[in-house]
Amino acid sequence: MKANEPIFCFFCPNHCAMTATFEDGKMVKVVADKKSGLPCDICPDAKGPLAIPEVHSHKERLRYPMKRAGEKGENRWTRISWDEALDIIAEKLLFYRDTFGPESIALILGEPKGMEFAFGQRFGTYLKTPNVITPGNYCGVQTGTADHFTFGTMMVQSDLASEFNCIVIWGANPLNTGGSFRGMRQAVLDAALRRGCKLIMMEPGKNRYCEKAHHWLRLKPGSDGALALGMAKVIIEEGLYEKDYVARHTIGIEELKKEIATFTLDEVAAETWIEPRVVREVARLYATTKPAQILWGNALENSVSALQICRAVTILRALTGNVGAHGGEVIIEPAKFTRPGRFYFDRRFPRPIEKSIGQEFPIAMGSAYVPTQSLVRSILTEDPYPVKMGLAHVTNPLLTYPDSAKTYEAFMKLPFLVVAEIFPTSFTAIADIVLPAAVPGEHDTIGYWPAWFGYVKAYQKVVDPPGDAWPDAKMINELAKRVGLGEHFWANWEESLDFMLEEAKLTFQDLVQKRILWPKHYFLGDREPYFPTPSGKAEIYSRQMSQLGLSPLPYFNEVSASRYKKEDFERYPLYLTNYKEGAYMLSGYRHVKAVKKKKAEAVCYMHPDTAERFGVKNGDMIYIESRKGRIQQRLETSRDMHPQAVMAAFGWWDTKADKNQYNWRGYNINILTDGDPPNDPATGSVQLRGVPCRVYLDEPHPAREARRAGPTSRENKGA
Repeated sequence: MKANEPIFCFFCPNHCAMTATFEDGKMVKVVADKKSGLPCDICPDAKGPLAIPEVHSHKERLRYPMKRAGEKGENRWTRISWDEALDIIAEKLLFYRDTFGPESIALILGEPKGMEFAFGQRFGTYLKTPNVITPGNYCGVQTGTADHFTFGTMMVQSDLASEFNCIVIWGANPLNTGGSFRGMRQAVLDAALRRGCKLIMMEPGKNRYCEKAHHWLRLKPGSDGALALGMAKVIIEEGLYEKDYVARHTIGIEELKKEIATFTLDEVAAETWIEPRVVREVARLYATTKPAQILWGNALENSVSALQICRAVTILRALTGNVGAHGGEVIIEPAKFTRPGRFYFDRRFPRPIEKSIGQEFPIAMGSAYVPTQSLVRSILTEDPYPVKMGLAHVTNPLLTYPDSAKTYEAFMKLPFLVVAEIFPTSFTAIADIVLPAAVPGEHDTIGYWPAWFGYVKAYQKVVDPPGDAWPDAKMINELAKRVGLGEHFWANWEESLDFMLEEAKLTFQDLVQKRILWPKHYFLGDREPYFPTPSGKAEIYSRQMSQLGLSPLPYFNEVSASRYKKEDFERYPLYLTNYKEGAYMLSGYRHVKAVKKKKAEAVCYMHPDTAERFGVKNGDMIYIESRKGRIQQRLETSRDMHPQAVMAAFGWWDTKADKNQYNWRGYNINILTDGDPPNDPATGSVQLRGVPCRVYLDEPHPAREARRAGPTSRENKGA
């Protein structure tokens, strides 16, 4: 007997509407939902349709709570009940809280799917620990904060309903990552390109949109801010900015004019690999083709000057008058539901930020997260105090934190670690307690993430979870009761879903019928003032930032900063960056056979001339080495790559256990990265782009070393 159920994909931020087919209670197929009219841009690799049925019934799913049976890291386990697991965790929580203070306990959170992140933040608040660790130091916060300081809100999204004539895709691959931070869907973008919309690509290597671009700038990884200020220089000095808009709706243009006079386009070219002629052409095209949108992605957030880089790109949008314009980018008002902040925090119980291990990063503290490297450093050094316990949900730090070797060392030192997961991973292998997690579709939940999209979606239960797997939110809710925090949680965690919808005057079952609540869009003139900043205008020069001890403008010397110096590239002459797989989502779902058929191993990309110079060729399994370590990935050469760049795959590991805990060292790009200072002074962002590296086929030989340290090949100066 067959039955169909509407669902949303939970793999990437697009959360496409889909239909699941069941036979005798088992999910057998997932396809695009073409009838509902809801957004459904199935990615080319169809990661959701391919993987979701297998995920629900996969034989390697974690099904029961387990406690460590051998030495830490041996990956030996004893099955236990939920009561025993929660009792052990509660006992440890109370012991460390009462003996070392609540700050000795860290909540370690990753990419939200449903309510797990919200419950983790809420638990941290009432436990009174200031140490809630999230990926905010390299994902989402920098772009959102740049919008906030410039436009007064992080809720600035693409106007998809009107016609637009120019698109800049900057540090994003919409096909592999579910779009961009602006919310433009693939179908809308593709339709615009078919009717002749101009496309500008900022990308050191090739993705599937590059060949469609009118300009494709293969800029140096990490140099985005210098390029943005170079474009601003052209737009201002050639009088191409929207003068009436800038005069009426912005402040700070005079200060920016002074700054752009301090550098030349030749200096921009030296920083970016893009010659002045190309910078001028691209700036003119963007400034004069209206309306226009900049679709940016996570690549802009991965440097020691990430916030100011994002500010520089944001200011281009203000100079050209595209924010608030039909066909441009507009301020949205989120759908009516309980704001995440109201769920996370309670004014009666303010977090003791003064005790946080990340207190030196003001934006991180204001955004309720501790940078990941701050946790690693504090565990290892016990400065400013020892961190004793971690509770981890929807995350694998060994794959996703910078400097994986140091991260491993820290978590091996941590006295007690609890990890909730859906599959065994390198991180569960070093835990003390492992909890089996249910995925969306195996329980009712609400999807409110990414928060800057402003919508809320109903994920209804359509299939039972395997074994005794629980939603992460239920785990935290039940644990809260055991440590005396039950008054701040719910008798049944699912009651929180109605709480999330109170402002909409809906129940969760009402939302199931609607499936989604949409935000409102506001154009210039719809409300006054349009920008909810202190001045009521878009603030090119931000006094708020100055009051926080941050630069009020993105200065050229600041956005050009790197943790790496010229001498670092003498031994390691190539610039390493990374890309996200089309078949996978971050480091997850590597067990799924249907997805493995799409991409079976980690592949890195390099120009063939560069490969020849280093003695490697297409198809080789090569070593990539930085000063932190080395990994192997399969080489694919491409003349579309910049000759000085290496683009490596993110998130790779083996799914079969071995002595090395699922071989998290072998192919994992974060073996090569570094989390040590300097970091972005506001957000704690780390340098993940433009990392000095070298490549080779086998162990280096002294004679080859001399050759490889020779002059670099010719630079590609433009598109």
